[in-house]
Amino acid sequence: MANTLSPSQTGGNSKRGRLLLIGGGVLVAALGVGGFVLGSVFGGNHAPAAPAAPVVPPPIFVPLDAFTVNLKSEDGDRFLHTGLSLKVADGETQARLAQYQPEARSRILLILSARQPGDLATVEGKRKLAQDIQQAVSQPFATGLPPQKILDVLFTSFVVQ
Repeated sequence: MANTLSPSQTGGNSKRGRLLLIGGGVLVAALGVGGFVLGSVFGGNHAPAAPAAPVVPPPIFVPLDAFTVNLKSEDGDRFLHTGLSLKVADGETQARLAQYQPEARSRILLILSARQPGDLATVEGKRKLAQDIQQAVSQPFATGLPPQKILDVLFTSFVVQ
């Protein structure tokens, strides 16, 4: 079977098809860009993005070895055995507490040994003890040093006997 079309006729159809294909692609791209621009201009009534939640830094705890002290009591020998951790505001305070730990422990021991067993039996008494420890340990360890930033005193064990 012979091809009845002349070579000039097949070449014209091929060029026209390519032109239609290229023209269609350009039209689709132009419509896409136009839609994007119109959407950006007229779609500006979106609510502003909510501000990101503030990043809360992880807490820094400084655990201290357990304390065992004799208590002042009229009814015989009594003692307190307690464990505690200090919640601090920053790494500088944490490092200073590690460096001056003997002095911090001494301050705490003096406060603990001055308590009466009855004072430590109530929740209010324990809260007052925690506040006193916080104030004592917050004081600068040496002249020229800043105070420690103690956020909280947390009891991890507490036995009065």
